[in-house]
Amino acid sequence: MFLSSSSKAIDSELDITDAVVGSGADSGVPNAEMLIAFTESANRLDANLPDIREALVKEIGEEGMVDAAITVSIFRSLNVAADSSGIRVDDDWVDMAAELANQSYANEFSTAKNSPVVKTL
Repeated sequence: MFLSSSSKAIDSELDITDAVVGSGADSGVPNAEMLIAFTESANRLDANLPDIREALVKEIGEEGMVDAAITVSIFRSLNVAADSSGIRVDDDWVDMAAELANQSYANEFSTAKNSPVVKTL
């Protein structure tokens, strides 16, 4: 939801489905493929994270990598905090969030099991 809201704020069209199930090349996000690789490696704490981080620095610069790392950590911490505290999504957002999860294939991630609405769509 944050990505779609920020895309609207900068009047940009993004295909988040491609970012989840594609290579990212058609998403409309500059350097998407490398950013996706970095995000996935950082979230899983893969052994290849140092190599991907170095490749990301070469592609978008050190400041860009730091911005990407901050963004990944913010989104990760929001999910961890919400999951651990039992915070529910506001009723107005439940169906929209479930629909977005299904459209973007985020429903295939293991954390989708925490959302009964996603499972029923």
